[in-house]
Amino acid sequence: MIDWLTMEIPLRHSEQIGDGHVLSLGQSGDVEWQSVKRLAVVGSHDSRVHVRTSRYSKEPCTHLYVEGNPAKWFQGHNLWGSDDLHGLAVELCYSIADRLGLDVHPDDASAWLAGAIRLTRVDVTASFHLGSLGQVLAFLRTAEQSAHLSHRGRGQLVKGSTLYFGKSSRRWSLKLYSKGQEIKAKGHEQSKVLRLPSAVKWAERALRVELTIRGMELRRRCLSWVSAWSKMEGHEGVTSSLLLPVLEGLSMTTKNTLSAEVLDSLRPALRVAAQAWEGGADLRASLSRPTFYRYRKELLAHGIDIAAVMPKEVSNVVPLHRVLEAKVADVPDWACGTDLYYEPRRLVG
Repeated sequence: MIDWLTMEIPLRHSEQIGDGHVLSLGQSGDVEWQSVKRLAVVGSHDSRVHVRTSRYSKEPCTHLYVEGNPAKWFQGHNLWGSDDLHGLAVELCYSIADRLGLDVHPDDASAWLAGAIRLTRVDVTASFHLGSLGQVLAFLRTAEQSAHLSHRGRGQLVKGSTLYFGKSSRRWSLKLYSKGQEIKAKGHEQSKVLRLPSAVKWAERALRVELTIRGMELRRRCLSWVSAWSKMEGHEGVTSSLLLPVLEGLSMTTKNTLSAEVLDSLRPALRVAAQAWEGGADLRASLSRPTFYRYRKELLAHGIDIAAVMPKEVSNVVPLHRVLEAKVADVPDWACGTDLYYEPRRLVG
């Protein structure tokens, strides 16, 4: 599902839209630069998107900067949602224009339908169902110590149960967390589903995996314009084509010992390193970078990955391969056809 959009849309308006200005003043009091602050626009579910004028000449202003969660805006929650980025973007454009009391110029409407909307951030997300909330939390604790993501390395656990890979990257990052915990956290605007026992039960089993793609990576992938997303294989293929390949690079150690025969066959230095790793040591701290990766390559042939530090506690572990092989959790049947699941109109042409 599409969980966040930051975009610049063509939308003509006669007066600058924002919530005031941020100014930088020089020592003499002259304005060095100024920026329009974002204005919060409240939707029908009390969810908010933020907007501000992004391009303007003397008159009229031509473009609007928009950022927010389309699922929360249209559904009031983001347990599940649509993969149709183009459809969501167009519906969001019309909805915001209506909230702001703006008439949509025919040329702007045509640009929206053509996908002439520039993207600077997109979040795609999926949920995997485990047995219980306890299993989700156990998986996250273990993954913190034993998971390794290609091109991002080990994860960073934030606020106790959100595991980030590449948190500060300017290109893309991945995070894993418990959806059951999140819907009950203050400020997450999930009150609509908290009143529904079936929705809460669905969320408590959900391991949420979220990929954030920022501007530099969108440009590299030629996905900076909404029109490019419509060319993907089917609207429902967005998550599978972007998120699942990243997950394939996520490994977690499930083998934590080598047999005596294998250990005896290793040269002494490699044997000492393998035994230290089995004891929970982080070999990055004691080996040089070239040596670490040389040892890692040799030991991968025996089924262990020293890039993933062995957890001290290995009980109640949910192996990563079970998550990767599991089917992405579908929208529940009882939510389809209700206001709990918003599907944008299919665009023609």
